[in-house]
Amino acid sequence: MNILALDLGKFKTVFCDYNSSNGEHEFGKVKTTPKEVHDLIVSREPDRVVLEVCSIAGWVVDIARALGKETEAARTMHDAWRWKNVKKKTDRQDALKLAKLSTMRQLATVHMPKKDVREKRALIKYRQRLVKYRTSIKNG
Repeated sequence: MNILALDLGKFKTVFCDYNSSNGEHEFGKVKTTPKEVHDLIVSREPDRVVLEVCSIAGWVVDIARALGKETEAARTMHDAWRWKNVKKKTDRQDALKLAKLSTMRQLATVHMPKKDVREKRALIKYRQRLVKYRTSIKNG
């Protein structure tokens, strides 16, 4: 099984193309843009796309799902990702760790809702912020 593990960053994404049958892996970098991520997934043809959950993970999962790829979003609050449990923390090491844990099915994952659900939640959160701001103006 080919696994494409992504360590997403604000400007660049480090990827690890991991072959679970023989353990071979290859690292690389792409810009963190929808086009670059789409082209990466198309060119590497993975069976599964694995990434850490973060603020930009939603659109990456949307792209992978649209291409028919299995996706996993890792829960970063799990003990495996805590600083005190990790001796060396680099983007490459994180991507390789994602791929290896996914291969062994030991990756603690979270559910990534569909785009329309995420948009609705963001709208509700924005409305709550506006109401709180309005109330503080009235009371202040």
